[in-house]
Amino acid sequence: MAMLSGRGRLPAVTAMTVAFLACTAAFAQTPAELLIGRWELVSQRRVVDGKGDTDRPVSDKGRSIIDFSTDGTWRIFASSHKGSHGTYRWLGPDRIASTTIKAPIPAGNGARRTLSVEVEERQLTLTVALSAEELKKSGGQAKPDVSYPQEQVVVSTFRRLPD
Repeated sequence: MAMLSGRGRLPAVTAMTVAFLACTAAFAQTPAELLIGRWELVSQRRVVDGKGDTDRPVSDKGRSIIDFSTDGTWRIFASSHKGSHGTYRWLGPDRIASTTIKAPIPAGNGARRTLSVEVEERQLTLTVALSAEELKKSGGQAKPDVSYPQEQVVVSTFRRLPD
């Protein structure tokens, strides 16, 4: 192979760089494509009325797996309850609308939420903000002497499971 010298080197390097970037872009996946698959919950952080705690690792008792399918459905398999399932649709590159069809407690059936999504090849972060009303519903019957926060933000971090 002949060595390029002088003026011929810059155009050749530029052409190789452009070809490399084009190949890389062809393999890049969108957030919607990256979301598809099985994810294991590894940690959660809760922020209650603006006061947060640190990420807390999930124990074996709290172990759960969420599976996002290409048909717009999700399913949670959890060790602490019988799981749940529902549907999702993309609202933009970093948000999904989720509807729960079947939840562990009847009050969760039909719940609609908007979640922020940060997804990479090996890590997924889902963030949801729950109002006081949603917290009352998800806890079953509202108790008269119980004070509920105005907002609770839950940040859940997952790792991708092999196919």
